[in-house]
Amino acid sequence: MKKYFFITILIIFSSISLFSNENSLFTTEVSLGTGISIYDTSSDTLRKELLSQKDYKRVIAGLSIDTNLNISDPLKIMFGAEAFSDFLWLKPDYYNTLDYAFFTGIKVFPNKTGLNISISYVLGNRTDFFTQTVEVQSDEVDEDGNPVVDEEGNPVTKSELQKTNDTKAWGNGFRIAIQYDFMLNKATKIKPVVGGYYRCVPRGDYNRDHILCIYGGIRF
Repeated sequence: MKKYFFITILIIFSSISLFSNENSLFTTEVSLGTGISIYDTSSDTLRKELLSQKDYKRVIAGLSIDTNLNISDPLKIMFGAEAFSDFLWLKPDYYNTLDYAFFTGIKVFPNKTGLNISISYVLGNRTDFFTQTVEVQSDEVDEDGNPVVDEEGNPVTKSELQKTNDTKAWGNGFRIAIQYDFMLNKATKIKPVVGGYYRCVPRGDYNRDHILCIYGGIRF
């Protein structure tokens, strides 16, 4: 129930911020980024096998949306959501991951300049979409209509490429970001921002997901 309450509050704040302006209590930021995802788990063997190939293809992209509660000039409270996708393939195999998270924390503007630092609590999860080769029973039959067997009397099998997905457990982690807001004190409705963040979310059994991202976006 806690996570659904958190999501509801986030949606409310985001909706309010759509109508905000520079002098409003709320401001919104939207950013696109890229980076790298690091998973310290031994279960993603197929992903590691693809990364070891010479000609694999890869696209990494992230999207973040957050609302700032402007309680003072140097200090803001953040509510946000983000997704970080890692598409990896070498036809016909692929291993795609979608990491999604909700976060809330504080953002500090030292000396009231465009440079700011934030630290947030994160509630996140990850879903993997991948192919794997499995052995299945062959559909060949003999003259009597019985399944074909080998010399030991076992059903003959064949290799088949299957598509599947795996959703991990929700985890509680943290997010640290450094950002620069251009034209912070200028009277413009849209202001560019650039920055980077590190996000860490435990998955249980001493495994953690690590995200390193650099991004650019706009502040409304």
